[in-house]
Order: sequence, then structure tokens, then C-alpha cells
Amino acid sequence: MIYSKIYFVYGITDCPACLRACAALMEAGLEYVFVETDFAKSYRTQLKKQYKHSTFPIIIRRTLEEDGPETLIIGGYDDLTRHLSSKEQTTACCMS
Repeated sequence: MIYSKIYFVYGITDCPACLRACAALMEAGLEYVFVETDFAKSYRTQLKKQYKHSTFPIIIRRTLEEDGPETLIIGGYDDLTRHLSSKEQTTACCMS
């Protein structure tokens, strides 16, 4: 049983792609959290390594289920637009 799906947008406040990602999620009526990383250069470096993504935003979807959370790594803004226009948003995937 799925309880909820929440998107996390790791970004920088003056990043146009980060703002477009938030707008796309809002327009789609999806829940999201924007994680501002402006003053955390070491955290940004860690995120890039962890998610194997070299630019911002870094977008993930956390699905909270009865058996625990599942994480789908979406990628950046272009990846998000493809994700939102496909059936991927209804399928669970990737890493916990």
C-alpha cells in the first residue's frame, strides 16, 4: 500500500532550472520539498556523488509505503519533464 509520493528538489535559489522544476511539480499538483543548498557547498558535492548527477537541480521521488520508503532518482529538470509526461510517475523503482 502506497501512503504518499513526495518529490525532493535539491537546488540553488537563483537557479532557473531549479525554479522551473518546482513550477512543473506545482502545475502537476504533486507534493514536493525544495531543499535549498545555497550555503552548503560540501553538501552539494555530496549530493552530486550520491545521486551521480553533476548539475542542479537534483530531483528524487520518495514513495512512502507500508514496507518502507523507496527512492526513485529522477535527475535534473529535463529528466523531470520526461518523467512527468511518461507513465514512470506511477511506477516504483530504484533505491531505498
